[in-house]
Amino acid sequence: MSTTNKIFVVIAILLAAVNLIDFVLYGQKIRNLAGAAGFALMAFGTYKDLNWASIFGAALALAAIVAKYVA
Repeated sequence: MSTTNKIFVVIAILLAAVNLIDFVLYGQKIRNLAGAAGFALMAFGTYKDLNWASIFGAALALAAIVAKYVA
């Protein structure tokens, strides 16, 4: 794994942790749980070089962001 992939994995894990903390402490909204799962899948997919996990995680995280600002 290259250095840029390591940085991306760390950032994705931090974003997943932030969304999980938001889910637990601030209202338990499903969009926060979806965001945490999406960012965790993106980190896992990047770490293990699984394109399907990265794509599904990105779609899930994007849906959570859209749900937060549109709905």
